[in-house]
Amino acid sequence: MEEEKIKTNCPHLCTALLAVIVLVLLFSTLAHADDIYVSCFGTIEKFDSSGNKSLFASGTTIPLGLAFDRSGNLYAATWYWGTIVKFDSNGNKSTFASGLAGPAALAFDRSGNLYVSVGSSGTIEKFDSSGNKSTFASALAEPRALAFDRSGNLYAAIWGSGTIEKFDSNGNRTLFASGLDSPFGLAFDSSGNLYVSAHIFNGTTIKKFDSGGNGAIFASFWSIPNSLAFDSSGYLYMANNGGGTIEKFDSSGNKSTFASGLNSPCGIAVIPEPASMAILAFGGLALLGRRRK
Repeated sequence: MEEEKIKTNCPHLCTALLAVIVLVLLFSTLAHADDIYVSCFGTIEKFDSSGNKSLFASGTTIPLGLAFDRSGNLYAATWYWGTIVKFDSNGNKSTFASGLAGPAALAFDRSGNLYVSVGSSGTIEKFDSSGNKSTFASALAEPRALAFDRSGNLYAAIWGSGTIEKFDSNGNRTLFASGLDSPFGLAFDSSGNLYVSAHIFNGTTIKKFDSGGNGAIFASFWSIPNSLAFDSSGYLYMANNGGGTIEKFDSSGNKSTFASGLNSPCGIAVIPEPASMAILAFGGLALLGRRRK
């Protein structure tokens, strides 16, 4: 009886297993296709994973930090006008927030709240999805880059003090790293290591910190560093404001130029292309390749 039951269910099990294998193989070929958005002086440029460039938006004066929400809308901090602007997937622009004194970097938490570092006021402001503002942290010496770890803690690069500060969800602050010279960019890899770009007199360093705050030099070279971002394949990208390039680093710190000829690139945001979406119907609960926040 048991043998007959196994025989009866076998075709269905085999079909379902085959479907899972096909979808996993399909996803593995598509998951590493990313679109890379770069804020430049007056424009936001879009690159596919091969480095092909197209204009996403123009007419935005000095956009700096970039961040995507969970719906795929792109937000940009416009330092000159003191605003946060929002773009839908077609590049249509609206004003999300205004009246900020030099907004620099953006980051979304898992609940969809937007955090903004405001250099001139020395604050980190928090906006809910409706645009309501509250001050999350204050008395900071020119905060720049922001990044969340997997536990929901917010890290901020403090330009003026040469430190990386860590904030829990309630805004309690601890010192994560110090002794950095003008830290600007922050990004976490898939293993939870934090990367920091900083400018020194002899050039630029990118330092890698483990979760305990132990740091080591990941790469060093000459440039004026700005934002950092990882793609889904684990490559690290850096906006080189001085050279007008986007630099790309493999996991060993080897550098190559991903794009050149840009006008003062500052911010970087990476999002998977729509083609990388794959749904596993078997088991019914997995959505692979979901767009990032």
